[in-house]
Amino acid sequence: MDNELNNFPKKKRQKIKRIFTKVKIFLHKLTQNENSTLDDIHKAFKHINPKKAIISLILGVLGIYLLTGIYIVNPGEQAIVRRFGEVLPKTISEGIHYRMPSPIDQVQKVNVAEVRRADVGMNLPEHMHEDDTPQAVQLLTGDENIITSQAIVHYKVKDAAKFLYNINSNDEQLVRYSVESAMVNIMSNIAVDDILSTEKVNAQNSLMEQAQQILDSYDSGIKITAFNIQAIVPPDAVAEAFRDVNAAKEEKEKSINEAKGYYNSLIPEARGKAETMLTQAESYKIEQINQATGDAEKFESLLKEYQNNSKIYTSDTTKYRLLLETFDKILPKVKKYIVDSTDGSVDVKMFDPSIMDGTDLKIEPK
Repeated sequence: MDNELNNFPKKKRQKIKRIFTKVKIFLHKLTQNENSTLDDIHKAFKHINPKKAIISLILGVLGIYLLTGIYIVNPGEQAIVRRFGEVLPKTISEGIHYRMPSPIDQVQKVNVAEVRRADVGMNLPEHMHEDDTPQAVQLLTGDENIITSQAIVHYKVKDAAKFLYNINSNDEQLVRYSVESAMVNIMSNIAVDDILSTEKVNAQNSLMEQAQQILDSYDSGIKITAFNIQAIVPPDAVAEAFRDVNAAKEEKEKSINEAKGYYNSLIPEARGKAETMLTQAESYKIEQINQATGDAEKFESLLKEYQNNSKIYTSDTTKYRLLLETFDKILPKVKKYIVDSTDGSVDVKMFDPSIMDGTDLKIEPK
């Protein structure tokens, strides 16, 4: 022992020796008081019945063991209970529940509220894949063109039991392969021009439905919540031409929309003007009818007065008066010439300057 201590520095050797000395003193005192210590322990526990103590201990351990069957399912989770390895049919929702303690029952929990993500044809920095990195997806379109497609799929767990025991381990891989299969099928029936322009939204909806059907056929317990095609890239050799075609189609759609907008603004305005003209024409019609009716009534009243006056005065007097009243209305509106001719003739160039030759109109006196 001393030889081994020589390997240590002097101060450490002194500390180690002091420790060994204290341990020796303690062991010496313990052996001297051994009988008294055992007597004290016997006196302290002599009132306890050994059988009852053993039974209480067993019951306490059993109670603690049974309490280990209490478990909590958090919000957004579903739990599956396996009894001796067999899955019980009931799915456990959130809350406090009880099952038989392990190893009889075992509980597995799945977060069914979490929205998971699968990348198709791309590997983004914020969603890296340690293994099974997504590869570029090249598709043959309906008009025999080759395109490269990239998409993002969001999905959730809808059935925890199917998700746990019908999928090997990599649920993202299963979703990706299902989407790629649906893309191959759908894109083969659509022309590349339509995919790049008008049919993109319809293709997304069809892809989502078909991918969901594939997952349901696997009884995977997965539900696709969103599908978005990030990019559809034509071959490099014709990429510029495709972009020109796409731009032309967008310009065409823009022109059509502008024409429809102009049509929708012009037609109501024309209809409004037509309604206004019809209303004005109807008003004018009623006004003219009322005026004609009034004139007719006025003429009838004049005729009646003329017939009554003819009984009192001579008919020539009444006619002459009416003639004067008519002249009184007409003459202020016409141009009048007063000519004094000694021989009774009038130069008609006075009335019409376009007549070059002098022509006299002979007025014979009565």
